[in-house]
Amino acid sequence: MAAAGAPAINRDRVSQGAMAAAVVGVAGLVALVAIGLFFTVGQPFGTVNDLALLVLTGSLQPLMLAHYELGGVVPLWPARLSLVGATLAVAGWAVIQLAMVLGVVTFDYEHGATGAFAAEAALQVVIGAWIAGASLLAGRWLPARVRWLGVVAGLGTIAMSFGLLLGGVSHPLTYLGGVGYQVVLPVWALLLAGVFRRAASGVASPGEPAAA
Repeated sequence: MAAAGAPAINRDRVSQGAMAAAVVGVAGLVALVAIGLFFTVGQPFGTVNDLALLVLTGSLQPLMLAHYELGGVVPLWPARLSLVGATLAVAGWAVIQLAMVLGVVTFDYEHGATGAFAAEAALQVVIGAWIAGASLLAGRWLPARVRWLGVVAGLGTIAMSFGLLLGGVSHPLTYLGGVGYQVVLPVWALLLAGVFRRAASGVASPGEPAAA
């Protein structure tokens, strides 16, 4: 989140964020369908889910950059540190997830996460904290509905991650947080894509001021 009162936005960066947000949303919906099919049919839908989540998380960085570009109430340097931390968390998560897909590391989903799985879950806490915090503290350009969906998605991501660390996929926090992560997050991202597109074109969202 950039500091409030930034002089002008980089519209190309926001436009790229819109495309990335759309990818995040679609990948999230694919992951949701795939995990449902995995539990009813089996493979290859588990792998499809893993790959969709890799695309989802890997696409968050341009979304984060566009969010920062449009600004918020956080001063410049804390906002930059938050962006850098979240970007590094996304990169680390993606590396671990790719290693898991390629069979370099293995995850034990039935017990509390350890090793690479625990590291991925910890990085996901950072990502969820950014989603919730950036949404809550964004400027007036972000409509209330998208703001609060982002908060729910971020908190859900954090809760799910702690559930995985504490007890694996069967932990109550995993189920509870999974609703925010696998259902709310894709909806938030798709709506955010529309907000970014309007901001990049200089058109205000309904009830919100136009982007500078």
